[in-house]
Amino acid sequence: MAKAVTFAKASAAFLSCGKKFNPIPSLISEPFMTFHSLPGARSGGLMLAAVAALALSGCGGSSSDSDSSSDVGKPEQPVGTGSELMVATPSVAYPLPASRYAENNADDTLRWIIGDNPVAKLLSGINDIWKGTSDGYQSAASGSGPDSYLTNPIINAEVWAANMQYVIDVTHERSDEQAVLAFLDDSRSKNYSVIDGYGPLTEAYVENSGAYVDIPVPTTAQVLEDEHYQPGSNDNIVFAGDQASTLGEVVTLVDAFRQRSPASTNASKYIFSTPRPWRMTDSGEIDFLGTVKDYTCVDSAGNSEMRTVDSYITSVKVVPGLMCARRAHSTGDHDKGLYTEDTENRRKDGGYPSGHTNAGYLAAMAYAYALPQRYSEMLTRGSQLGESRIMAGMHSPLDVIGGRVQSMIVASYALNQPAILDQATAAYQRTQQFFGDLAEAEGMDLYQYAHRPVTDQAELIDGANVRTEVYDNNLYDDREANKEAYRFRMTYGLPQDPSKAGQDPIVPEGAEALLATRLPYLTGEQRRAVLYTTSIDSGYPVLDATNGWGRLDLVTAADGYGAFLGDVTVTMDASLGGFNARDSWQNDISGAGRLLKEGDGYLALTGENTYSGGTLVQDGTLAALSPSAFGSGDVYVDEGSVLVDVEGALAVPGNLTVDGGALTLRMDDDQSQLTVGETVYIDGGTLVLDFQTLAPQSGVEFTLLSGAVVAGTFDAVDAGDVAVELVYTPTSVIATIQ
Repeated sequence: MAKAVTFAKASAAFLSCGKKFNPIPSLISEPFMTFHSLPGARSGGLMLAAVAALALSGCGGSSSDSDSSSDVGKPEQPVGTGSELMVATPSVAYPLPASRYAENNADDTLRWIIGDNPVAKLLSGINDIWKGTSDGYQSAASGSGPDSYLTNPIINAEVWAANMQYVIDVTHERSDEQAVLAFLDDSRSKNYSVIDGYGPLTEAYVENSGAYVDIPVPTTAQVLEDEHYQPGSNDNIVFAGDQASTLGEVVTLVDAFRQRSPASTNASKYIFSTPRPWRMTDSGEIDFLGTVKDYTCVDSAGNSEMRTVDSYITSVKVVPGLMCARRAHSTGDHDKGLYTEDTENRRKDGGYPSGHTNAGYLAAMAYAYALPQRYSEMLTRGSQLGESRIMAGMHSPLDVIGGRVQSMIVASYALNQPAILDQATAAYQRTQQFFGDLAEAEGMDLYQYAHRPVTDQAELIDGANVRTEVYDNNLYDDREANKEAYRFRMTYGLPQDPSKAGQDPIVPEGAEALLATRLPYLTGEQRRAVLYTTSIDSGYPVLDATNGWGRLDLVTAADGYGAFLGDVTVTMDASLGGFNARDSWQNDISGAGRLLKEGDGYLALTGENTYSGGTLVQDGTLAALSPSAFGSGDVYVDEGSVLVDVEGALAVPGNLTVDGGALTLRMDDDQSQLTVGETVYIDGGTLVLDFQTLAPQSGVEFTLLSGAVVAGTFDAVDAGDVAVELVYTPTSVIATIQ
């Protein structure tokens, strides 16, 4: 039955207790009307119910809070620090910044000179760990490699030994599946191999881009047991697909990153000439045993070839099916006098930086830029290809770290070239349209479609054979696992120098371009701030020499800010689609800055946040998806909407002010939804109670809001099909199911 309360009756009830009736000012102007607790009941009736609740709360109880709200002033909007964080580009000297001079890495003369090649310059931290070539050679290297090596090249024995130990450990402990993936990531085109970072979109991309693989299909035994198997190998842009295909714009972008940018690792490999792990002892020394002159390699067709290969004392276990992929002697090099059939050929086989890793990351970054709904997943796939190089026994962590660093330098350089940027934009637009249409046909948005579960997922091992083709999967859909793996692979846990830890992050010129499609609603300066606040610490091997490149954590950055070190204004235009319309920041955000949400898009915060500058919502929707989503400051809803959808209650340690707009509470069964440390001030607006996941019973009470003081009322309430009675007390707002 509907309940009715009049303004006069509320006053009389309060006076009957011997109290002075002093309603909050916002209620005095309300006309005489009744409140009906029916589904979707609105407006003034709720305010009168609040009057009644305040009146009746004074009878038979303490009166200390009965009229405190009348003296409560509206909190001011949070102001934060008063300025945004501006991350300056570092002061550098030639050949830096790489964004201007990376092309030297492709110049026939300049690439061999460390003082002219910015890529080699940024990778020169290896010289602090292992330095086998002289300063003179590093300033005039060549594709012939060094004629000799320095005595005692190990500079940092602790790091060098840890680098080797990781290879030894993983090559002894790898599973069959890891060995097979390492084999495939070695043999297949890197442009093709990382496509499975697209997860459930993998096969659709392959079908509509023309991407393919043509290496012979090996048996599992050939990969896992046969040390004389000669694998097929290819790495060419054609395996990424056809530039005239439906998704040809994406293929064009991969081509731009890998073929039309200064991407080669050859110059740095020759300049530093570090040994591969299968040539080293446990401590990273070289113990050459001589050459094996009759090593037989047999391909899938049964064709055999006799090779001369180097032999060493080592604990590294190369994947058996890749033993014939080790660099063999070349009669051409013998003829040139570079080495003999009895001496090492390692002058032609440098390990740092890893070329496969660089190639895999470059392809992955192109795919990620084109389809940012799979950004973190694709970057994680790139890191997995680097890990595969270690699993294979072909490279060490330092080699792989170097490959990752170079790939970011090259990709950023490419995206700062106007012609390539135009192609990158075209690739992005194509994927959004093509995959967006597929998603719409399934009643999903593109992000949902790109992360839908894959049933009956294929496996790498297909009976007695290896599956060489990529396939739909959910291998990289665990966000936290991705972040953990990617960050670990940035350093591989190599020893950190405590004396060099704690340095400020550095964001190189042009690096912000790498996040342009993942965080499209941020300005370039804001994306620089994201990179700054998500960078890893200093003091790790080789990274401090990279002018910040090596410390940039792109997977963590894809989840937004790591700290509000200044005020942050987010303006999202939902009409632009994609992440402009809907996104979530899933890092733990600290700092003294304020978050201002503008624009009609939807942004969710999911982290264990501690930022203290407050939260101001002026348009669109800002969603709290964790109990501490809004940090430790005030929350002020000016216009727009705040959505609360957490397990337990959202905590707002400061003030909560609803000054228009909407507050939506996605109800759960713990009876407490939002707890405020100080004042709850409600000056109109709409309260929306979402019971979609609940079927509450009549009589159940929910404490919607609680605070030290609660003042004011909502203009309207919408509980859908659920009938509720709303009661305002001096310290809470309570809903009772009717």
